[in-house]
Amino acid sequence: MKNRGSISPLAKIGKNVNISEGVVIYDNVEIGDNTFIGPYCIIGEPTINYYKNFPDHKFESTVIGCNSIIRSFSTIYEGVKIGDNFQSGHHVVIREQNVIGTNTSFGSFSELPGNSSIGNFVRIHSKVMLSENNIIEDYVWIFPFVVLTNVKHPPIGDFKQTRIKKYAQIYANATILPGVTIGENAIIAAGTLVTKDVPDERLIIGYPGVDKKSVREIKDENGQNVYPWREHLKEYRGYPWQNKKED
Repeated sequence: MKNRGSISPLAKIGKNVNISEGVVIYDNVEIGDNTFIGPYCIIGEPTINYYKNFPDHKFESTVIGCNSIIRSFSTIYEGVKIGDNFQSGHHVVIREQNVIGTNTSFGSFSELPGNSSIGNFVRIHSKVMLSENNIIEDYVWIFPFVVLTNVKHPPIGDFKQTRIKKYAQIYANATILPGVTIGENAIIAAGTLVTKDVPDERLIIGYPGVDKKSVREIKDENGQNVYPWREHLKEYRGYPWQNKKED
């Protein structure tokens, strides 16, 4: 560990952790082995209670799993639990009370508000704005500039939960309205406005989105089926169902 940042004596730092210049690590943070934290990151950022109750605020446990890479200027709030092999881009914000699985990544300038559950092997690309109270299951792909919303009549009304099921893909610039469930292996086309629940394996296109067809009817330029993508992915991408040939 290269101790060049401001690290609380109450933090637990694992073996072979590289902490870059300007990093701030607050109380009750646990960093797993072999993790890299880039310049000017903040880990365990306090919630509003810290400012209301200073100096009596008690920090909630924040956990970063082993073999993670957190790139420069990212901020992870207290009360977040992140599994092994996490990666962030630059300027990522992850708010309090989020639980994130293993092998998941967040692209640069993406933001996750609080109280959500994100699964394993989830790929969230750059400049994605999620919302509170999401459930995003394993192997979901969310591409750049996607927005999830959670209140139907802001600022009036309760938060609605958005659920994205396994293997679903949300393409660039799509907007998901509050309380929507997107089915397993579904595809939301670029620029689509999703206003209602999406069944499994359906392609949704348009503004507002219209159910066009089964994803199994989509073919590539050679006329080959390409979805559900799990069944057609040949290149090794580290997914547990693929067999990697050892050199």
